[in-house]
Amino acid sequence: MSAQPSPRSRPASSATPRPEIHRGDGARAPLRLAPEVARRRLRARLVMWGAALLTVASMFTLVAFHVFAAQSAFTLERLSNERTNEQLRYQRLRDQVASSSSAQVVIAESGELGMVPAPNVVPLTVPPAAAAPPPVSPSASVAAVTDYTRLKQALDTTP
Repeated sequence: MSAQPSPRSRPASSATPRPEIHRGDGARAPLRLAPEVARRRLRARLVMWGAALLTVASMFTLVAFHVFAAQSAFTLERLSNERTNEQLRYQRLRDQVASSSSAQVVIAESGELGMVPAPNVVPLTVPPAAAAPPPVSPSASVAAVTDYTRLKQALDTTP
């Protein structure tokens, strides 16, 4: 774009003419009309492209996180179902062990193997367990005992 004079005539100016700008090599410096406007437009375009790219990248990241969350939800559901199935299987196995080891089943199985009941069966009764002594903190008992024999006696009384 070069600047062209206006077709209308101008009145003669009484002002002194401007000095011409030279680059130093004898050539005239290029003149531009409003160079800042072009730079601003370029900057505005770059900002808009950057904002558009940032928006697209943000949306892509958001969709990716949503996909990962959905996959994790499916995995949690599958693991929950597996856990429930394993708990039911464990309960069935416990019931099977309890029924297999009951007294009636053991007596029937022993009879099939040719075993006979003992002539003199003596039932044993176990007395109830005595109450345990209150727990003593180790730091208090060790601090209170200064002699080795007393320490050994204190340790022998506790389980």
